[in-house]
Amino acid sequence: MIPTAKDWLHRLMTEARSAQLDHLDVLINCAALPAPLLPKLFELTPAPSCAWLFEQTPEQELAHQGPVLLRIVLASQEQCAGIAELLNAAHHNFCALILISRWPFTDLTAHLRGATQATWSNGACCGVLRYYDTRLFRYFCDQLTPHQQGLFHAPVIQWHWIDHDSKAATLSGFDSRPDNQNTLSGMSMSDEQVLHLQAVSAAVQWFKAYEKTPNEHGFTSREAMIRCLFTVHLDISRQKLEKRHHEDFIACALSEHLPLTLTRGEAT
Repeated sequence: MIPTAKDWLHRLMTEARSAQLDHLDVLINCAALPAPLLPKLFELTPAPSCAWLFEQTPEQELAHQGPVLLRIVLASQEQCAGIAELLNAAHHNFCALILISRWPFTDLTAHLRGATQATWSNGACCGVLRYYDTRLFRYFCDQLTPHQQGLFHAPVIQWHWIDHDSKAATLSGFDSRPDNQNTLSGMSMSDEQVLHLQAVSAAVQWFKAYEKTPNEHGFTSREAMIRCLFTVHLDISRQKLEKRHHEDFIACALSEHLPLTLTRGEAT
């Protein structure tokens, strides 16, 4: 069942209360917001706790175009109504990652801010980890080592987001207590992990620009087609194909999947 934004938010608030929490944390990717929806929330009295994750990082100048963490107090009808309005307007824009967390807001902010900063190639390269982009979140988590998973998921009971098929998705965290051992100040990634993340980003962008539906290539969902495209783009990177050959390579890979209508017709 595909939830409405209202139904989804109501369920998440219920889960937060079941965990004996009086708040819900919402991580918004401002680059994907369809309209300037945040000012209304900031004008409330009291306003939700707010932290721009790119502040105090090399991306400081882009802070208000990046991820922002909001803590919504469940007892505040105004805050709940404000976040409901925002999520309703942005329900299909892949910009809201919901966290159920016991951590104090300042500790959670520091942790999630540290997770945006990555180094790889033995520290020779650095950049931003866009885990807060819900189109990439699952793939990002899948690439983490067990040690990295323990660190990254430490503050979270559960993560929630809306996937490419407009369905509610969830992932369990570790629900650890905050201490110096599990608070992130940055993430050290392997070159292979970065290659995977670049491939899924390329796959998502290619899918976004593509005009045909997943059914035309034999896929039952957008998520299934993107998983296939991720593998294809990973092959492109590993084989170091020149850009002029990319489209033919992708078309060849997709041609191996028969349209669902043909498959059903043959079955009868």
